[in-house]
Amino acid sequence: MAHSPMPSLVRGGLKSERGLWLLLACLFTLVGAVNVTVALSESAWWQAAVAALLLLAAAACARAAGRAAR
Repeated sequence: MAHSPMPSLVRGGLKSERGLWLLLACLFTLVGAVNVTVALSESAWWQAAVAALLLLAAAACARAAGRAAR
């Protein structure tokens, strides 16, 4: 049984949804960049791992924004 796509919880439809995904991608990128800076200055391997996860999340959000645009 095929289900219809989940409705967007924001007004404006797909354009707003794409904007929200892009905003999340920007925020994850910003926090990831700060974590990279902290990891390099403190030589903290775990901080670098957190930064990598945040940058992966940013890439996933950017990919979701691209899908929402279609």
